[in-house]
Amino acid sequence: MEIRNIQKTGDMHYVYLPTSWCREHKIGAKSKVSIEYDTDGSIIISPELTEKKLKHLKFNLVEDEPEIIRKLVVASYINPVASFEIGMDKEMDFTKLLNQKRLISLESVEIDKKQITSHGTVTVSDPESLLKTMVKKIKNMIIVMGKNYDKELIERYEDEIDRSKMLIDKSVIGSLTFGKTTKLKNIDLYYISLISKELERMVDRLICLGEGNKKFLDEIIKPIEILHNITQDILNLDQKYAMEFAKAFSSIKKVEVKDVKTNDMSRIRQNLDTISEVVMDWMVTLKIEN
Repeated sequence: MEIRNIQKTGDMHYVYLPTSWCREHKIGAKSKVSIEYDTDGSIIISPELTEKKLKHLKFNLVEDEPEIIRKLVVASYINPVASFEIGMDKEMDFTKLLNQKRLISLESVEIDKKQITSHGTVTVSDPESLLKTMVKKIKNMIIVMGKNYDKELIERYEDEIDRSKMLIDKSVIGSLTFGKTTKLKNIDLYYISLISKELERMVDRLICLGEGNKKFLDEIIKPIEILHNITQDILNLDQKYAMEFAKAFSSIKKVEVKDVKTNDMSRIRQNLDTISEVVMDWMVTLKIEN
């Protein structure tokens, strides 16, 4: 790696380009270069004007298994593409496909007979706010489950939480693939992705619990409330909040697995344990950077 000094004239800062690089790429006094800002704070200088264009994807399937098709649709949706088209050899029962988790809420995705298409998917630039929204909805969902169980409302919360997770995936993949689409650094995107993944898994288990689990819900809402506070200004996460979250998680009693329900409770506790580790890791990372 070559280190060069920054020069300054008035309010302008500049650095000289290497002569050998300019000669290799025929860079002269009237040449133009393109500059990209990466999510890690670095600047990429290219010897010509380059513009990354979103691709139009096309898939042809012989598969008719709804779960396999769902995975391909979601993967195509969360990746940065201009459009995608999935064609199938034979017509399938799309009611089975629409019942697949996370699929029906995808805007701009059209399903018709032998074809699934999407033109102009949304661009997401604020995964930090999405994580905040996700945690808030989980907190509200737990309150509804514990105080006044409303199955329809809880299912709506689950759909919105799943959608937030999917948009976080889309934002993270878009930023890592096409450069800076968010103010966050790559390491921040990494931690947000880990937390959102565990939260979604936790919600899947919560839904399975059903009614009559107030004592357990009262235990797990405490770390969720702290996480909600953390997400209000997550890039200033400090030792105090990281420790509070870890202590709140530790206060949740370990569940002896006896049946499906207690297994779900145990898995929820494991999800919170993983989130606690990620929060601690992120706090230390932020401390190093500052």
